[in-house]
Amino acid sequence: MSAPQPATVYVVDDDPELCESVDWLLGSIGMSPTICHSADEFLSVYNGEHPACIVLDVRMPQMSGTRLQEKLNEFAPHVTIIFVSAHGDIRMSVSTLQAGALDFLEKPYAPQRLLEAVQRGVDLAGERFSAHTARATIASKVSLLTPRERQILSLVVEGLPSQNIARKLGMSVKTVDVHRARIKAKTDADSISTLVRDVLRFDVEVPVDTAP
Repeated sequence: MSAPQPATVYVVDDDPELCESVDWLLGSIGMSPTICHSADEFLSVYNGEHPACIVLDVRMPQMSGTRLQEKLNEFAPHVTIIFVSAHGDIRMSVSTLQAGALDFLEKPYAPQRLLEAVQRGVDLAGERFSAHTARATIASKVSLLTPRERQILSLVVEGLPSQNIARKLGMSVKTVDVHRARIKAKTDADSISTLVRDVLRFDVEVPVDTAP
């Protein structure tokens, strides 16, 4: 996996004074956040195709921060979210953290705590995006395989050697090995072992149907 791409920091809050304050605070450590005054404004500039750390207000007009989190979990689950709220409670903080938020800060918060949370978020967002990209790439390659090839790959992932796969599927070992060679070629893998390693590492589903 390549080195993580630097993450963009977004501040999404309908309070202009708070946005200005966070902008100044992050600027003091060399970060230049993108300011958005609503969830809709954020969605107009972010499409999920780069890593992002988001400082997100819980309560905003039109679309709330928690609703935006739901949308991001659908198309950009790799982002990191730091919620901030002047009306936070334990139930709200627990629900946002269970949904994948990195942290939940109550206003007014200690500036140093926000800085530390954003730095963690930036680092983690880069790592998550790299893994997300790798997973999508492997899944795309697996989708090129025929149903029989995916069936054989799934058995290899389970740890079965060619002899056992041949017995299970009622074919010769030579036929299994031919399929393995095709799988390697179609996925552009260094070897079947490295492909299996990546499938397991990035939790890629190998869809299997009954047709050969």
